[in-house]
Amino acid sequence: MTVSGIQIDSLEPVTSTGERLIRGLSFYVIPLFLILLTLWALIFLPNRYPSPSGQPLNFHALASDQAAPDPDLISRLTASPLQRQLQLDEPHWLLLDLPSKDDGNEHVLHFPASRFNMLACWRTNDLQTLTVNDHSLSTQALRSPVQGYTVDLGASADPASILCRLEVDRPGVLQVELWAADDIKHSSIRYTRGIGLLEGGLLTMSLFMLVLAATNREWIYLLLSVWLVGNLRLGSMAMGWDMQWLGHTLPAAVMPPLRQVTIACYFLLSYSLFTLLLKPSIHSMIQQRWLSSAGLLGLVLLLASVLLPTDLFQPLMWFSAIYALCCAGWVLLSILLQARSRIMLWQLVLLSMALCVLISAIFLAAFGRSSFVENFNGVITLLLSNLMVALAIGERLREDRSEALRARNELMAHYTLTPIGMFTLGESGAFHRMSPVLAEMLGIQFDPSGPPVHWTDFFPEQDWKAVAQSTQASQDVTVARHDTHIGPCQFALRVAIVNQHIEGSLQDVTARAETLRQLRLMADNDPVTNVLNQRGIEKALDEALARSAEDKPCLLAYLDLNHIKYVNGAFGHSSGDALLLKVCEQLEAVLQAGEKIGRIGSDEFVIIFEDSDPEQARALANEVIEALNKSPLMAGNRSFNLRSTLGLVEVAPGMAPQEAISAASRAAREARRQHQDMIIYDQDSNALQEHAEELRLFEQLEGGSSRGLYLEMQPIVSLRRPIDSLNFEVLLRVRDSSGQLIPTGRIISSAEESGTITIIDKWVFSATLEWMSKHEQQLARTQLVNINLSGVSLNDDKFIQWFFDILARYEHLARKLCVEITEGVALDDLEHTRHFMRRLQQTGVRIALDDFGAGYTSFSYLRELPADAIKIDGALICDMLNKETNVAIVRTIVELARNLGMISIAEWVEDVPTLQALQELGVDYVQGFIVSRACTPAELLKATAITDLVKDAPARQFLLESQKKHSPTV
Repeated sequence: MTVSGIQIDSLEPVTSTGERLIRGLSFYVIPLFLILLTLWALIFLPNRYPSPSGQPLNFHALASDQAAPDPDLISRLTASPLQRQLQLDEPHWLLLDLPSKDDGNEHVLHFPASRFNMLACWRTNDLQTLTVNDHSLSTQALRSPVQGYTVDLGASADPASILCRLEVDRPGVLQVELWAADDIKHSSIRYTRGIGLLEGGLLTMSLFMLVLAATNREWIYLLLSVWLVGNLRLGSMAMGWDMQWLGHTLPAAVMPPLRQVTIACYFLLSYSLFTLLLKPSIHSMIQQRWLSSAGLLGLVLLLASVLLPTDLFQPLMWFSAIYALCCAGWVLLSILLQARSRIMLWQLVLLSMALCVLISAIFLAAFGRSSFVENFNGVITLLLSNLMVALAIGERLREDRSEALRARNELMAHYTLTPIGMFTLGESGAFHRMSPVLAEMLGIQFDPSGPPVHWTDFFPEQDWKAVAQSTQASQDVTVARHDTHIGPCQFALRVAIVNQHIEGSLQDVTARAETLRQLRLMADNDPVTNVLNQRGIEKALDEALARSAEDKPCLLAYLDLNHIKYVNGAFGHSSGDALLLKVCEQLEAVLQAGEKIGRIGSDEFVIIFEDSDPEQARALANEVIEALNKSPLMAGNRSFNLRSTLGLVEVAPGMAPQEAISAASRAAREARRQHQDMIIYDQDSNALQEHAEELRLFEQLEGGSSRGLYLEMQPIVSLRRPIDSLNFEVLLRVRDSSGQLIPTGRIISSAEESGTITIIDKWVFSATLEWMSKHEQQLARTQLVNINLSGVSLNDDKFIQWFFDILARYEHLARKLCVEITEGVALDDLEHTRHFMRRLQQTGVRIALDDFGAGYTSFSYLRELPADAIKIDGALICDMLNKETNVAIVRTIVELARNLGMISIAEWVEDVPTLQALQELGVDYVQGFIVSRACTPAELLKATAITDLVKDAPARQFLLESQKKHSPTV
């Protein structure tokens, strides 16, 4: 068969007799043989897994709260009538007369109930207690076909009668059956095999769909894959073995909410599948609204599954299912009446699926779980799932094949109709084929059978291999041609070398080249404000710095607006752009003609004061801040109050543009931190020198040198047995090139902003672990070594991988480490932090929440973070005795930590009364100047006990008394 001259036979014809024979066997004989063999086995061969059943028993029943059996009770039971079923809603006694069993097999008594509060049985003749086995769902991962309870009777004919007392946790119907022990075993094997077949089949199909989704990048396959898993979970719920998943037992406590969430998720998956497959056939707005309402009901059902108890969730579930089934049935019926196409197959399948769920639900609601309903539901679910997958794959393959054929036809049509010139060149450089568009571009009438037309007749000679490589790199090669009528033209050339031929395209890009030329002129300007962009300002600053070397002063201002992001979020980017334009108008109104303005961020501007006196530049910068901050700016019909900060830097000779912008940015940030409008760095100011020193240090660290970094240790003391351990926190110290100490907080803040903090964290951890490994014997009494981890490093995947690699190298030291994470960082990305903590704890490392109580504190977050310790913020500790509120907060934190199984550490402890108060509050560890200032590693190694490092005599005496007061921990 052909379509537009294209062969579309599904199989290539063969002429060989052997090949025809092989195809006949493969396509017809062998499949038919397998089908016949399967039918013969199913119909005529005996089943290896028979389905036995128990013998129902009659019994005497008596409602009574009596706790123990006696002859009077037995007499009253004997006088009561025999019955086979009992509505059980209160404690009862049962008397069962067992039929004679002389087959020598062991037998069990079966009570098919979901749950008893109490079940006890005795022999009637001697009141000997019998063994009761619990087969309820709450105690088994895989439900037995004899769900409920069994009583072992043994192989003998005795006892002739059984006396039982039982209590239930909910009303129900009681029946009693007599089973052979071997029958129960065989039935369990059959049941387990069926579960395995159903679970394995559906999971295999789901995995197959997932692979198709990954390879074809099709969401429909992913949805089908997840829907199949939903079928499996729903079927297992109906069949009573949903407490297992992939051979693992799920906790009984989570099953009720998990079942509710499963039903809600399956509802949403079925809705998505239904709407996705049938959306092209739904044209009625009313039908679309009804289906949308079903989707919203699914979201409500999902929320209810998490929040509502079972007795409130079930009515909502029934209402949602019935409402959705009605909507689906109505839509399907409407489509079936209006359309006659392949899509009807989908509709029939989905309708069958909905009816299956409805019928299963009716059976389960009316009769409870039974063997019939379980097998029915499992088989129907599997068959429908197979049918759905088969139809999905078949339909998708058919569409893919049709799409391929359509693409070939479109390619042929495009070759003729596309506005881009298409051609094929031979080895000699002559055109073999040429599209009509290219012939028109070249102004010729091309005839393949006529005289040869060569490439060089119109264009320069080309290195075709180089052009093909550029094409593979998605880069056009521009070729020029001078047209006598319209002048010089430019073409974008793309080629591919196929079978020694050159397949290529030519596109006239003359107009585009002119546009690009104009765009290059605009490359240095911001499109929103029309001032210089970052590229333009750096070029202008580079030129200004080159002129400043000729004794022409240059100052740089960095303006940071803090209101633009809020305006963009609240009123839209159009309002934000209008405000930016208004800011630029204000700047241009204040500044002189020689100053250049550039926008280098969403709300950041740079101003270059070239050839300006420093005092004049300061005055202009001050006018800029006043113009922006003193009065509201009108943008459109809204007025906005800005709170801008400005950093002004006198650029030193030889300073690079990026270094100057960085210094001005630091000044602006410093102004915002100090709540000032403007901060000025003179050319010889300490701040500018400090910034240069920071840049030098960071550049040095990035180059691999750690010169200037060193470590100190501050002891952490136990308030129960302080002499028994020698714990400490590792502290970073930094010296500049002249040997002066740089404040660590300032370095950490700058390093976090520049991204260099991960290098510093790597050095701190590696240096600490190397030192601990070298002096491991001298640190035998050390139980806790605290090291701080920055938030930037915590969110750096490469650092995290490096961190766990080095922990694996020093795994023998891991149990001594305690990583401190600040509370604010931990709460930035709760899920990421929780995963990191758990992974860290698996290696033996402990985690402490640092600066707890510094402002972010919400005690409910502690349940989400698996921390081992809480480090109370020092601001609450240092003047704790002067503020009762601080004492109350500390007491609450300590009690909360104790209840959550965490230790508490108080820092900034500076006097003995605070030590005593913290001990009375139950704080586990303290750290502060009253105990010891930070010391060198050598000083720490010399100490035999913590008291060797305590300089304050009252504090030392307090620790010694604490040692005597508390007995050693076993």
